[in-house]
Amino acid sequence: MFLIRISIIYFAGFFLITVTTAFAFFPLSWDDLMYQMELRMNWKRVKMETVVQIFDPFSKTEENGIPEHPAAIPARGYKQLIHWKDGEVLVVETQSMEGELLHFYYEYKDDVLSVSLNDNRSFETEDILPLQIRFRSKYEEVRNKALQELGIVNKEIDYHIREDNHVFLRIGDLDSGHYALLNPKTYDLSAVYDRIWKSDGSWLDIKIIFIKYETYRWQTYPKVTEYYLDGHLFKRVSVSSVRTLSRLPINRLKEQAIKLRQKQIATLKYDYAL
Repeated sequence: MFLIRISIIYFAGFFLITVTTAFAFFPLSWDDLMYQMELRMNWKRVKMETVVQIFDPFSKTEENGIPEHPAAIPARGYKQLIHWKDGEVLVVETQSMEGELLHFYYEYKDDVLSVSLNDNRSFETEDILPLQIRFRSKYEEVRNKALQELGIVNKEIDYHIREDNHVFLRIGDLDSGHYALLNPKTYDLSAVYDRIWKSDGSWLDIKIIFIKYETYRWQTYPKVTEYYLDGHLFKRVSVSSVRTLSRLPINRLKEQAIKLRQKQIATLKYDYAL
């Protein structure tokens, strides 16, 4: 009887180890990952405020004999007011630290407007979009859009072991330089990798990391997002306020978008007829 019990325990342990190992090294499918992420998304409507610090990634200054790298550029900092309704509305009001509206991004279903309003402070759309918001969506097509904006079109899912032996889920092709890393337990976004190509055929690596995760209304979100150019910090986005809403001020935001569109002259860069 004792030998039988030992045999049962041995084979049960062997089976458990085999199954656990197989699970650990065979990644989820894309559909599995989307399903798991959907289960963890709880925000329907949210208002978020952020403060953005800009750094000179290649400058070197010294303070009290201690080298500081990179140097902050306070005059280039700005703040943002973000309105979000999952799968329907994304409005980003980019303001100076004094409250002057510098850029207005309006996305309501298929209607899109992205316009800089200060000749001295021009922003490209990719500069102002809050990546963490789209990844809070319940909808696969919204997260797909966020990945495509970063050049991640390959939906291959694999495990990624970093140099410090931390394990992540990877979306995208490692060799392409365009991929995202997710926490394999929480499915929170950990880092996104991108590239800027230069005229000589070489490139600069872009790394975006999402850190200091907090939970609000059963939804996790990164309190800080940092952007690195060739390993040097050049932008830090810090969430200063977040709260869920029962409804968005969509009428006010739509009226503002209409007024701004009417003031603009259509160019090849911006198609205001959208």
